[in-house]
Amino acid sequence: MKVLVTAATGYLGRAVAQRLQSAGHHVSAMARSEVSLRAVAAAGFRPVRGDITDPLSVRAAVAEVDAVIETAAADNESATEILLEAVAGTAKRYVRTSGTSVFTELSGGESSDTVHAEDPAFEPIPPVQHRFSLDRRVVAAAASGTHTVVLRPGMIYGGGGSEQLPVLLRAAMRDRVSRYMGSGLNRYPNVFLDDVAQAYVLAVESAPAGGEYNIAADEATMREIAEGIAQVLGLEPAVSATMEEMIEAIGLLYALGLSSNARVDASKIRAELGWTPQGPSLLDDLVHGSYQKVWGHREVSLQTGDVPR
Repeated sequence: MKVLVTAATGYLGRAVAQRLQSAGHHVSAMARSEVSLRAVAAAGFRPVRGDITDPLSVRAAVAEVDAVIETAAADNESATEILLEAVAGTAKRYVRTSGTSVFTELSGGESSDTVHAEDPAFEPIPPVQHRFSLDRRVVAAAASGTHTVVLRPGMIYGGGGSEQLPVLLRAAMRDRVSRYMGSGLNRYPNVFLDDVAQAYVLAVESAPAGGEYNIAADEATMREIAEGIAQVLGLEPAVSATMEEMIEAIGLLYALGLSSNARVDASKIRAELGWTPQGPSLLDDLVHGSYQKVWGHREVSLQTGDVPR
């Protein structure tokens, strides 16, 4: 299968593109600048000049492939509509990346017993309503014959990277303290990078039109994560913080998100697509795996105040 992957040089996009290639698919990646096009080629993917917010270049790129996987436009309404229009009336598949954040339950660091399955009638909180409405728009397109799929990964980790973990690691290095909000018993779903990439391969190959799937292998409390970060960086045990302290340390959006619950049931993707996660747990990879290798040698930064980027 010929597959166009957006943001194929990004953290998630690169892993998805590499796993697709390993599965025998032919991967194209869209880029705007010469530098980005060279980076795409260097990564081993077929470079395609264009921008996902430009209808003409998207239509041209999609015309050459059997499927498109969007990995970095969860809140971009323009890109979502352009991609939907490009695949409408064809047999091409469109896999959208959303996230378990649509199920965010603000809790100030406290725990919750609520676990969410893929519920189209769910009413999200205002900060994530737009993302969830785009999910519903993509799923609804299947009713008119467009082969669309929505994937909702939890916190992705692995390779010493992530969207969220480096934010917490840098803040802890800078301030010489690792923090969690309140009791830190709020839970967030997580999934290893290689495992989530395999979920995308299964989805583009065999997910039915209109399918939507939560992707999570496990969950951890934010206190456990903060304690793991303190251990990796050689700091004193993690401490509880107020919302004001968390906002000052990592910014408003991260402070709200990482003090919330977003627990999910990911049994559907296992049952329907045969997804079986095999990677290390988040806490194991954090304390003993890739994060220890990437971040654990940076003790000198704690002495100099030089925070690595």
